[in-house]
Amino acid sequence: MERRDFLTKIGMGAAAVLTIGCFNACSKDDTPATDVDFTVDLSNPANAALQTNGGFVITNDIVVAKTIDGDFAAATVICSHEQNRRVRYESGANEWQCDVHGARFRLDGTGLNSTGSRGLRTYRTELLDANTLRVFS
Repeated sequence: MERRDFLTKIGMGAAAVLTIGCFNACSKDDTPATDVDFTVDLSNPANAALQTNGGFVITNDIVVAKTIDGDFAAATVICSHEQNRRVRYESGANEWQCDVHGARFRLDGTGLNSTGSRGLRTYRTELLDANTLRVFS
């Protein structure tokens, strides 16, 4: 093998490795959890927002809300539009919203506008007792 051929092959290989590394580092690999099952201690001061209708907390990358109707709801914090971790419960509209690009979702995850058109992963909730809320898929 000629020296020039050798250097060309080495250079192409290095470029490929660097390019793949950049694509992996630059891509967003945030996908909502599909297998969820945990409990929220409603008596814990860290979860005090869930004592009030319209309040929410974020735990385990999931937004847990007590809706304006007093029901519990849960959804991923990861927006389906561009995988930003900015989904929150908006009590004034009684819906999930991402404040990055304005994506909006019904409580069941259905998209309400073009940036929310892919929908949002939601989770089931069950009140086990007065102080324990189960969030599960």
